[in-house]
Amino acid sequence: MASDSSIPEGLITQTELFDSKTPLTKVIPSVLKYEAVIVHRDDSYSGIIDSKTVYRYVRSLKLSKNETAGRFAVRVPRISDNASIDDVIYYFYKSGTKALPYIKNGKIKGVLKRSTLIKTMLSLDKLSGTAGEAMTNPLIGIDINATVTQAKATMRHNKINRLAVLEKGKFVGLLTNFDLTEKYTKSSERIPELKTNTYNPSNIRVESVVTRNPVTIDYSKGLREAAQQMINRNISSLLVTKGGSPVGILTESDLIISAVAKSGIEENKIFISGLDSTTYEYEDEIRSAIKSFVSRLEGMRHTQVDFVSIKVKKFKTNSYELRARLSLGNRGIIDAHVVGHIFERTFSDLLDTLRKEVEKKKELYLEIRRVSHNAHAEEEEE
Repeated sequence: MASDSSIPEGLITQTELFDSKTPLTKVIPSVLKYEAVIVHRDDSYSGIIDSKTVYRYVRSLKLSKNETAGRFAVRVPRISDNASIDDVIYYFYKSGTKALPYIKNGKIKGVLKRSTLIKTMLSLDKLSGTAGEAMTNPLIGIDINATVTQAKATMRHNKINRLAVLEKGKFVGLLTNFDLTEKYTKSSERIPELKTNTYNPSNIRVESVVTRNPVTIDYSKGLREAAQQMINRNISSLLVTKGGSPVGILTESDLIISAVAKSGIEENKIFISGLDSTTYEYEDEIRSAIKSFVSRLEGMRHTQVDFVSIKVKKFKTNSYELRARLSLGNRGIIDAHVVGHIFERTFSDLLDTLRKEVEKKKELYLEIRRVSHNAHAEEEEE
């Protein structure tokens, strides 16, 4: 597989689809099983829920039966079968999720898990540097006698998913948000015993949840070795040590961030403007589609794209105006303008309009070349 190859469908994992009105308590078991599930509203893609999403938004370790999937769904870019590996790395970096939806022929076929991407990055030699350079630092600790509720609050306050557990000031293990979510995020309606004081998270000590003897890696070891350890042990993080003492955490996200920083992956041909609080969620989807569009154009002979700019405007009538400008170097500029009520359809119409205009430009360019060639041929005959 070359470094600019696309993601093959064989790497995609099947998952479940849930309506946005489904109670979150019915969704969580599938999230823990598949790492991510797809949420739809009125038969249209609404977003995904992954375990990180649950960690981020669950404020209490007990869930109300009124919490629905739609509230927790995060709209992330959908990757297609023609997205390059670098594109996919960038979208994982931008979204920060554990999986991304995969579409083929306009339909969602499953998800690409972040762990699968790490395997692909390893095989393509896209990981360089050391664990110490890429790790998350500093490592925040909590006493082993603290309660689960206190641990959850500490994670939320510091916006982290892992804590070092200390006993009399010495490191004894790790506590992860996954541990808390998997073991204690229950519906009080389905698990009546959680209503008792005995099972109240405020009475459960960290000592009963901590993972002792976590997998470690030395500060000086390479990221390739770190990724291989994560893959072999089916884990998403390693404790980084220096001189035998813990100094930080290295996660799958850190590997992706490092790859983006070192490879210079960036979107320097695509400029998007006009997004506001109601339309910013479409940015990654726009960028993904435009990159695929540009890639197809540049696959055509005599076609070089200098840049593409997209301007989005939403009216109070809930309709959208999209304007695009495509620079084709010496072939000039192509402008397109469409208006519609459904964003996805309007954006699709915009790309279709650009494609048709590019084809017209190409036909005109080829015709000019034919005329010029014939003129030169006649001059030579004379």
